[in-house]
Amino acid sequence: MMKIYIIGPVGSGKTTFATKLSEITNIKYYELDKVAWDDDNGNIKRSKEESLKIFKNILKNDSWIIEDIGRSRFKQGRVDADIIYYIKLSRLKSYYRVIKRWIKQRLGLERYNHPPVIKQLFYYIKTVNTYYKKEKRKLKSLEEFKNKLTIVNSKEIKKILNDKINKNNIK
Repeated sequence: MMKIYIIGPVGSGKTTFATKLSEITNIKYYELDKVAWDDDNGNIKRSKEESLKIFKNILKNDSWIIEDIGRSRFKQGRVDADIIYYIKLSRLKSYYRVIKRWIKQRLGLERYNHPPVIKQLFYYIKTVNTYYKKEKRKLKSLEEFKNKLTIVNSKEIKKILNDKINKNNIK
């Protein structure tokens, strides 16, 4: 049993990390964007109550991998997690990755949760700006979890995945 929470800015590689970790460990992963937004019914934002109900059901599982930008309403996941990975990425790299992702999605080369229209690109850029304005506060809020917090960059994520493949241990 293992409960892993992955936090990072838009474009940091949270979903890729969670997906690969899920494949290696055979633990189901959850994107909290899909909890906060109802993609099946036209990409509508769920009410706080509805998203928290879905979230609490995820937490009932013996094992999970959750990835999110660190929304405060989902704090219980960090409380319940055995390990929290915080992906540290420069703002410039985040911009680069969201623009690259949007182009790939627009060309049909990558799947998407939200239609790759120009409005979505501006939303991603705005989200990056908002994230980095609050990053110090996010890191401060994680201090209470310092015994299970690991701050990683892209290179360290690759090492974690390789170690997991080679040694079959998560941290």
